[in-house]
Amino acid sequence: MREMFDKKSELCLCGSGKKYSECCAIKISICGNSNSFRGFMQEFDKLHNTYKKICLHPNKSECSRVKTHAHTISQKAVLELIAENGIVLMPIVFGIRNEFRMEPRGIEAKATKFYCFCSNHDKMFAPIDYTNICLNENKFFLYAYRIFAATYYKVRRELDCFYKLREKYDLTSNPWALLMYHNMEINMVFLDEYKKIFDEAIMKETYSCLESMMISLEYKVYFAAATCFCPMIDLFGNSLSSSELGLPMIYISIIPNENYTNIIFSWLKRDYDQYTFFKEQVKIAPRRLLLKYLNNLIPMNCENMTVGPKLWEAWGEEGQKDFIKIAYDEKRKDNFKFTSKEYFRERLYNLFLKIS
Repeated sequence: MREMFDKKSELCLCGSGKKYSECCAIKISICGNSNSFRGFMQEFDKLHNTYKKICLHPNKSECSRVKTHAHTISQKAVLELIAENGIVLMPIVFGIRNEFRMEPRGIEAKATKFYCFCSNHDKMFAPIDYTNICLNENKFFLYAYRIFAATYYKVRRELDCFYKLREKYDLTSNPWALLMYHNMEINMVFLDEYKKIFDEAIMKETYSCLESMMISLEYKVYFAAATCFCPMIDLFGNSLSSSELGLPMIYISIIPNENYTNIIFSWLKRDYDQYTFFKEQVKIAPRRLLLKYLNNLIPMNCENMTVGPKLWEAWGEEGQKDFIKIAYDEKRKDNFKFTSKEYFRERLYNLFLKIS
């Protein structure tokens, strides 16, 4: 009885700040009740699909009323090069159960789209939405900023949906989900700080806040990625430490062109201590080592990627299963991220496979 009383007097694990007895204890349980869980999932999907359209550009005075679904990977410059019949494959995680599928997505309708800019400010990305562009500091910034904006929007959307659902449902029966959202709340603090830096650069039209480097492959790959995350292991297998100023995010763009591929790495100059050695490693590492590292690193950390049907089919069933295992088995993935040898294993899939 004492144990039950203590539980009721404790703060609720959902993070509302209320006591459990006044919060999730009196809400609808989704544990062991298929009808309640089905209703929860329907509301979850509805909130996702109808989430507000916003514009993250700092100059609100020039915003258009029309909010547009911006591609985070350019349709004309990239997706059309790897699609088959207008279709690419995307890794999609469905709902609180975290179910994963490689989902066919039309490049015109759904692939890599987020509603995080108005029609006026989406035009700022026009310089990087065509092929064979001449890259410079401004264009490196645009690649990184578009990645950041999509990430910021996604985390904000997830948290807002979570806050709305916890008003009605008892979510304390899913500790994994609670931990995930707790980590998102922590990350949101750092993302807000990063947003201030990007906003200032845009308003002042000075793009030197980032340091970038690029390598090129002399052939076209059949996948594309636009992602930012905090890597745990560097190119030589060393652990990377966190910055006192927040998450030391790195921005990676994989951009296939007709006859070559650009791989762009960017990070904030304030994170120099975290990435100065990484930059030198990329310069001196054998190309095959770098590609093996990226072949493991990207699926472990990136959801915003597209795989061309030609590449997916070329892997065969075993390669496809291996890709899914490394990318979307959550327990394995969390362990992999902290284990250096996992970044240099031979895999049954190869993102950088040459396809004639």
